[in-house]
Amino acid sequence: MSTALDFGAALAAAKREARKQRAANPPPPPTAAVAVPPPLPAAPPTIRYAAEFVDEREARALATALRRLDGWAPLPRRRLLSVGGTPHPDGAWTEPLPPCLRALARRAAAFFPDGRLPDQALVNEYVEGSGIASHADGPLYEPCAVIVSLESSARLDFFTDGDERVASVLLRPRSVVAFADAAYLSLKHGIAAARADTVDDRVCNGAAAGCAVGDVVARAPSRLSVTFRRLKRVARRLDGVDASLLHDEDRVELERRRRWWAKSIADDALPSPPASPRGE
Repeated sequence: MSTALDFGAALAAAKREARKQRAANPPPPPTAAVAVPPPLPAAPPTIRYAAEFVDEREARALATALRRLDGWAPLPRRRLLSVGGTPHPDGAWTEPLPPCLRALARRAAAFFPDGRLPDQALVNEYVEGSGIASHADGPLYEPCAVIVSLESSARLDFFTDGDERVASVLLRPRSVVAFADAAYLSLKHGIAAARADTVDDRVCNGAAAGCAVGDVVARAPSRLSVTFRRLKRVARRLDGVDASLLHDEDRVELERRRRWWAKSIADDALPSPPASPRGE
């Protein structure tokens, strides 16, 4: 009996401390000093792009901090880190974003229709020439995604359900792209496996990205991307309580949800890029 009481007291104390820390350090307004660009004129509606969303110093510090985080999952030709909670069809169990992402999340909030903070982020680290198959982000999120790119350029392609490429955005290092509503719900998106990206007439942000039709933009040896989203349904908020303080049945349930989520995002790798440095 005393062990159960001690455990319950420790859990309650941890929750009180987490609430106290949040109250003592309230976040600033999420849209402060963020100029949201208009939708790209030649793109499907609701796709926005801005260059230099973060400065060089911030980008270097962020890349270093992200690589030091625990929880990276190795996948073919890339690795993946999921933070902010565990999405699940039965409702997400949410956790606070790591400190290194909180300031960036407050700025990314300006791109969400209601200006609310994103509560989940996926971080991808790609090796040179790798990509990700075209996909839709699915029904577990509200229909908006905000992607910050670090260290390398890459071309993000948008496809119909019939796999027709209808638009592309050249993602420069330190840029942000956001897409919502129709572009999120009706189109798939992906990045080709290539060591360089060709700018053609479907690239909608040539002026903002400083490129022109016919340019071939080489990729760097590695690329990091941070994708912010909002979870559509939250079943439980862990409020920063360490998983080791959860009851046994809760720890088992959290692990079950994490395994489901890891399996759902461990997609097959794209083929390796061709040897030519020009890529596709």
